[in-house]
Amino acid sequence: MTETGETSPPRRPAPSDAAGAKPAIGAGARIGLVLGPALGLLIALLPPPAGLEPVGLRVAGLLVLMAVWWASEAVPIAITSLLPLAILPLFEVMPLKAVAAPYADPTVLLLFGGFIVALAIEKWNLHRRIALNVLVVSGARLKLLAAGFMLTTALLSMWISNTATSLMMTPIAMSVALAAGGGMRLAGALLLGVAYASSIGGLATPVGTPTNLIAMGWLAENADITISFRQWMTIGLPVAGLMLPAAWLVVTWGLKSDAAGARAAQAEIRSQHGGLGRMSKPEARVALVFAVIASAWIFREQLVKVPGLAGLTDMGIAIIGAVVMFLVPHGDPKTAEAGRGFALLDWDDGKSIPWDVVLLFGGGLSIAAGVQASGLATWLGTSLAGLAALPPVLLILVIVTLLIFLTEVMSNVAAMTTFLPVLGALAIATGIDVTSLVIPCAMAASCAFMLPIATGPNAVIFGTRQVSIARMAKAGLWLNIACIAVVTLFFGI
Repeated sequence: MTETGETSPPRRPAPSDAAGAKPAIGAGARIGLVLGPALGLLIALLPPPAGLEPVGLRVAGLLVLMAVWWASEAVPIAITSLLPLAILPLFEVMPLKAVAAPYADPTVLLLFGGFIVALAIEKWNLHRRIALNVLVVSGARLKLLAAGFMLTTALLSMWISNTATSLMMTPIAMSVALAAGGGMRLAGALLLGVAYASSIGGLATPVGTPTNLIAMGWLAENADITISFRQWMTIGLPVAGLMLPAAWLVVTWGLKSDAAGARAAQAEIRSQHGGLGRMSKPEARVALVFAVIASAWIFREQLVKVPGLAGLTDMGIAIIGAVVMFLVPHGDPKTAEAGRGFALLDWDDGKSIPWDVVLLFGGGLSIAAGVQASGLATWLGTSLAGLAALPPVLLILVIVTLLIFLTEVMSNVAAMTTFLPVLGALAIATGIDVTSLVIPCAMAASCAFMLPIATGPNAVIFGTRQVSIARMAKAGLWLNIACIAVVTLFFGI
């Protein structure tokens, strides 16, 4: 990371423990290189259990292989992400077009567009100006700084896409960590805080995440139970309110507060803030484009009511913003003299897009589609029928635990849609109020914190190359456990 005294932060480097090239393959990677195929082949060749076709076991084997290679980084992450394109059609799980479609899923394209917008913000140092203004107010108290970031992110994510929220907050978090001189530990804490708060904030409102709306729609259609916006918030807000401090404790654990260092950082920040001067033309133009994009994300629900804008999506907003960055003139004579084009971005900048993360998320969605198409997801769901004899609180504990860890490797929407009929049957068999199963599972489906492929926000912050899979998995495991405890106790007692 760049030290506080530097005036112009360079392109963010890839740390040795993040995605990308490494000087030598480590022991963990060597083990993973062999263990992944061995486990995958073993699972694929096992006799299928009752109710599951052999193709389902083959997909399970591929899923385990990819999970081991992703976790160990035995081969480049982007290459592992391409395996579904070759293997799923070979297994006759899905036709090639269906396997390839998730790589251009709207969520993937939203990430792609957001990465381009973030590049423009970083290129013209707008993020540094925003960060210094934030730091001047905060005083550079590290743990409180992280709390402020997380609270702001969660409040935004209550109303707009969690991925869009993380895309807006990530460049600011990176530059704040840079200006505060906190190094990789602070950068990781702020970025993980943004990712986790984006997912947690979505629990609070029906529009915060698709699984909330899926649960409400299923209850209205199948159980004749209507939950209003306000009623959902009376449930979602307390859960989010309990989860957010837990996430803050996890991401800031071990982040030491140094009073002298904080005072020195504050003095340096004030000095840098005073030296910012007026906005340059490119910076002002990026700020204007970014403000329009952010406003469109925030007010999209109102914009779609305008004639001609009914089809406006978060992805569409991101792509429009990305295209505009290549069209708006930067107005900087020095850049023009250097032959770097006329617009805010040119394709030399575009080469810095984290393409491996784009492929990573596409590969995750593709294998999730394979899990669904092969019948593996349905088999996992129907296997829960034997849990009907458990006490209600244990039943909720088991289902919430399974759903949280399942959504680490498959779409939360697909998992929720698969589980809903099973939950309805379990509610009838046990006499439990169906809402006490459906709503906690809707919460759990949005609480996968361990892997980059688990959620859009996780993928966004992994794309910064400041957080390794190992660090995300360690923090995410503790937060998964906290979520299991909070959701189970909140709905089970």
